[in-house]
Amino acid sequence: MIIDCHTHAYPPEAVERPHEWAMARGETHWAELVAPTDRTSIQGWSDPATMLGAMDAAGVDRAVLLGWYWQQAATCQWHNAVMAEWMRFAPDRFLAFASIYPDSTVLEQLKNAQSLGFCGVGEIHLGVQPWDISSDVWQTLAEWCTAQAWPINFHVTEAAGHPQAESVATPLQTFIDIARKTPELKMILAHWGGGLPFFALNPKLKPVLRNVYFDTAASPLLYDMTIFRQVIQLVGPEHVLYGSDYPLRLYPREQKLPDMQRFVTAIQHDAQLSPEECKWILGGNFARLPGGQSC
Repeated sequence: MIIDCHTHAYPPEAVERPHEWAMARGETHWAELVAPTDRTSIQGWSDPATMLGAMDAAGVDRAVLLGWYWQQAATCQWHNAVMAEWMRFAPDRFLAFASIYPDSTVLEQLKNAQSLGFCGVGEIHLGVQPWDISSDVWQTLAEWCTAQAWPINFHVTEAAGHPQAESVATPLQTFIDIARKTPELKMILAHWGGGLPFFALNPKLKPVLRNVYFDTAASPLLYDMTIFRQVIQLVGPEHVLYGSDYPLRLYPREQKLPDMQRFVTAIQHDAQLSPEECKWILGGNFARLPGGQSC
């Protein structure tokens, strides 16, 4: 089974005029990322039927729709409703993690997402939304997700090598602090954890990172395929999760429309993985997480 643990879903109202739509709702960061005014965007778009076609072509059985780290609480609620619609469209193919806004209603938001069939939280960006990991709001989120066995997917900005004006830093120490304070919380650090796997060589940190996983979202835009073997050597294949960041165009020089097939094929043939490693990374590891196969 292949499970893509990192995808996104946006409906036509956001896709038709993304910059204007986002600016009207105070979502300036999303506008900068998906519809920049100074360069060609690598953001692609999809709808449920098109995404299912891309999944079928790549042999992907299930996909996790991730909520976005919206700057406005109302947009988080709107996005959860959108993802719930996609899950109803294909309940055997789509899973979803909730978009959560950090305010006093966090527990209500979590319970509402659970009632809609969600099975995790994220993608959270600690630098874009006003999260404070020392606050009661964060503690409520972390404790509830731990108790419910809900993973949290965190956006992690790469620590070096890709400076971009719209990038917002996510200091790696913060994720170590979270893992240390809530050791049973399942943490998925997107985009290979921004370099954090290197620090798993520190014998003092290895036990701290035992419930930390690293997804491969947007990997072709960031690293060559040797990243798979290098990270496996650092953290073991059991801590790596396949994610694409669909519908991002991962090969923008060669593709006009997003797809999943090329990256899956590259993992299967160019990442120097054994058949067993390929099996676990492409879906087995995520399936072993609570709720990984079905919400």
